[in-house]
Amino acid sequence: MALRAFFIIAFLLTMFVNASQSDIDSLLDEAEDYLVVKPSRTLTLLNQVNNLASYTDNTQIRWHLLKLRASVSTNRLVEMDSSIEQLQGYQHSAYFKDNLVTIFSAIGIWFRRSGFPQYANASLSCALKYAKNSKQRLALINSKALVARHLKKYSRAESLYAQATSIATKHNNKAKLATIANNLGVIALDKKEYERAEQYFRRALKGHQNNDNRAGNVTAGLNLLFLFTLQNQVVNYQRLYEPIAALTNAFPNKAKQALLFWIRTMHHAKGQPVTDNRLKVRLANEFSMLESRRIKQLVKFYFAEKLAVEVSLTPTLKPRKINLSLITNMSHCDWKSALQNDK
Repeated sequence: MALRAFFIIAFLLTMFVNASQSDIDSLLDEAEDYLVVKPSRTLTLLNQVNNLASYTDNTQIRWHLLKLRASVSTNRLVEMDSSIEQLQGYQHSAYFKDNLVTIFSAIGIWFRRSGFPQYANASLSCALKYAKNSKQRLALINSKALVARHLKKYSRAESLYAQATSIATKHNNKAKLATIANNLGVIALDKKEYERAEQYFRRALKGHQNNDNRAGNVTAGLNLLFLFTLQNQVVNYQRLYEPIAALTNAFPNKAKQALLFWIRTMHHAKGQPVTDNRLKVRLANEFSMLESRRIKQLVKFYFAEKLAVEVSLTPTLKPRKINLSLITNMSHCDWKSALQNDK
C-alpha cells in the first residue's frame, strides 16, 4: 500500500512539473497583459513562478524583462537590482540581443531614479542605437529629455523634445504630442516664462481631452490651475476649476489631490497669510503627499511662503549604493563613449 502511494505521489508530481513547463508561457503572457493596466498584478503573477532556473534561458530572460518593466511602473527599484544582475549572464543569448532596447531603457530609468542621471543618459543612448521603430525612438528620446530637464539642461531638453515632436507629428501620435507639450510647459514654468508655459499647458490639455486621456487631463489641468493661481487669473481659474477638480477627486492619486488642495487654498486666500491653525496643519500634511521634490519646491516657493505655512523639503537623497562596474562592463554598449557624449 505504501509503495503504491509512493508511485501515485511521484506520478502526480511529474504531472505537476510537466504542467508547469507547458503553462509557463501562458502565465508570462498574462503577466505581460497586465503591464499597462495593473503592473502590481504582473509582479504577483511573476512571483508565482517557482524554480525559475529550471526553465529555458529564453523563459528566464523574459521573466526578468517583465520584472524590470513592472518594477519601473511601480517604482520598486530594489526589485530591479536582482533582475539586472541576473540578466548579465545571458549577454550572448540571441533573445537577450533582440531585447537590448528594453534592457537598456529599463537600466536607464533605474539609473535615473537611483540618483545617477549621467549614467541614465548613457544607457538611454545605448538603447537608441538598437531602436527598431519610431515608437521606441520616441519613448527613448522623451526619457533622455526628462533626464536633461532633471539636470536643468533646458536647452538640451528642448532640443530633444523638438526631435520627439517631429517624430510624433510624422506618425500622427496625438497622445504623445500632448505629453510633450505638457513637458515643455513644465520647462517654461521652471524658467519663469509664464506665457509660454500657459500656451503649452493649454495645448496639452486640449490634446489629452481629444484622446480621452484622464491622467493627462488631470496633470495638464492642474498645471494650468497652478499657473492661473500664480498669476491671479481669476476668470480663467473659475472656468477651469470645476471640471479639473471633478476629474482629480475621482482619480486614484492622493498626490494630485494634495496639489489641488494647495491650489484651491491659495486661490481663496488670494495670497494672504492663513490664520486658521487647523488649515495650516492640513496644508502641511498635504504638502508631504505631493509627488515629487520639484513640485514641493514650486509649492513652497510660490504658495507656502505667501500663505505663511511652514513646510520643509527633505534633504536631497544621496545616490543609492549600486555596483556601477557591473553595468558599465556590460557588452553591447560603449559606456565610456556614451558618458563622454552626454556631458
